[in-house]
Amino acid sequence: MFICGYHFPASLGNKISHEQVVERVTAEVGDLSDVSYAVLTSENRDGIKQEDLRVEKGSFLFTALADYYKKSDIEGEYKMIFYTNKYQMSEVSKAVDGGKTADVCKKLDDMLLYRVKVA
Repeated sequence: MFICGYHFPASLGNKISHEQVVERVTAEVGDLSDVSYAVLTSENRDGIKQEDLRVEKGSFLFTALADYYKKSDIEGEYKMIFYTNKYQMSEVSKAVDGGKTADVCKKLDDMLLYRVKVA
């Protein structure tokens, strides 16, 4: 099973805890001291930008977006986030970040396209 881009062994079945995902993503991303912000931009299916969303540093969502951005091979300053990735990041973030990212996660559950920029 793949969650947030990482493979978890089949022996774990479908019962992979949010804590296991957080531990894996945090370990893989490494040092984020040089990352000061993560911004999501949403756009509709016609490519018209809807809004910018800042993600709070120190949250799992911030860590997951930074990890996604660093490992993405998509060209450009902003990296498109695939639907599966954004839904998984949102689901874990809702469970472990609580109110810190609730508003952003609510938006990630919609059908808009999102791009991320991390710097």
